[in-house]
Amino acid sequence: MASGSNWRSKLLGSLEGQLQLATYTAVLIGFTGATTTGLWLSNRNQIRNGEADLQANADHLNNHLVAHRHLGQGHSARDWSPTIEEEVRQALRDHSSVRTTLWIELADGRLVLPTLGPIAIPQKMMRATMQAHKQDPKTRLISVEDADYLTLLGRSYPTGERLWSSAKAINSGRIQNEFLGWMIAIGVGSMLLSLITITVMVRRIVRPLLHLSERSAALTADTLNQDPIPEMTAAPKEVRQLARTYSELMERLALSWNDQQRFVSAVSHELRTPLTIVQGYLHRTIKRSNGLSDDERRGLKTAEEESIRMRMLLDDLLDLSRGDSGQLQLNQEVVDLGPLVEKVADLSQSNLTDRRLEVLNNIPIDENSEALADPGRLQQVLLDLIDNAAKYSAEDSLISLILYPHPNGIVIDVKDEGIGIPESDLPHIFKRFHRAKNSSGSSGTGLGLSVVALLMSAMGGKVHVQSKEGEGSCFSVILPKPTSTASAT
Repeated sequence: MASGSNWRSKLLGSLEGQLQLATYTAVLIGFTGATTTGLWLSNRNQIRNGEADLQANADHLNNHLVAHRHLGQGHSARDWSPTIEEEVRQALRDHSSVRTTLWIELADGRLVLPTLGPIAIPQKMMRATMQAHKQDPKTRLISVEDADYLTLLGRSYPTGERLWSSAKAINSGRIQNEFLGWMIAIGVGSMLLSLITITVMVRRIVRPLLHLSERSAALTADTLNQDPIPEMTAAPKEVRQLARTYSELMERLALSWNDQQRFVSAVSHELRTPLTIVQGYLHRTIKRSNGLSDDERRGLKTAEEESIRMRMLLDDLLDLSRGDSGQLQLNQEVVDLGPLVEKVADLSQSNLTDRRLEVLNNIPIDENSEALADPGRLQQVLLDLIDNAAKYSAEDSLISLILYPHPNGIVIDVKDEGIGIPESDLPHIFKRFHRAKNSSGSSGTGLGLSVVALLMSAMGGKVHVQSKEGEGSCFSVILPKPTSTASAT
């Protein structure tokens, strides 16, 4: 059952399959129709040609009999003498042949047959012919003893005599079989040639469409400015037009994307400075103003926290904008991860008053914990991951920073006991603006993890996640070990 479904999907599930099926069906119907029509025309022409020959013989004999006053114009077989009857038989023989026989049916039912020589048509067939014509005057083919005979009533005389002509039909079944055999041989060859031609033509049509599909599937923000699709000179006119339209669309998208990047960068720069000033004034006001009431202090504290959140959002937007434009700057150096992780833990601890944070350094004593990274950017990555873990964890839950060696470098795990990530969201968790289905109750823009992925890629590292819904998540940051040249520097 599955194989049948796969077959139908392969044949009907693609444009190439549908075009081939439609064309093959048209060729098959055309071949069948041509074969059937050919057989019908062949049989009809055989009968018509045979009738014409029989009628010509009958007319020629009738002219002879009338000219000699044996029949017609008031003459009757009743007036024949034995000599005249013999002359009539001789005339019948002269107008008959190996395949054709003419005879006269008298008014009393007797038959006058050709004299001498073999009679091609047996008398049994002659009687059957005359009987069949009495029942249906349109009868042409008479079958007697597995043989077919084409018969014709050539002339009926007023005195009751009738002139008949008949010929043994060529074995129509054998001719039709031969004809059908040739038709099949020629048809199969033509169909194979047609199928090959159709397949080539269909693939010629579909190939550029597949190319457009591949380009569309690979389209990202980074590839918007890629080279336009080459002119498809061998493709059909409609496909070439589609390719040109696609290229024009990509150009418009690239211009729009570039404008968007410039707008985001400009707005982020313009907003970051006043937000920093506002945050500074709020912080100093809270620290230095002793006469504030509790409500005023809470209000200012909330304003400070929101300004910090807004500045972090602008920082994320700036990082993404610089990454898209290739202007993200890093200061790569050899970093001792042990002290850096401790520092990150200390910075985070003040914001995790209701969460527990632990640091586990599992680097062996005889190994160093050095890696190649930008210390400021790595600190930003770890702070974002810790903030993300705290956001989706319950109060008094544990967040762990675990440092351990890896064959390709050193790993820092940020592990929590939070709500976890649904399996369907895991492949998309590092995409911009993507938020897990179970995160609707928490604030966020969906940019933090995409910035983490961007920075790790820029530092030559990797980040991946393991999570199970309801059991927490573990984000692993993998950093490369420093090269000998970097270590010496």
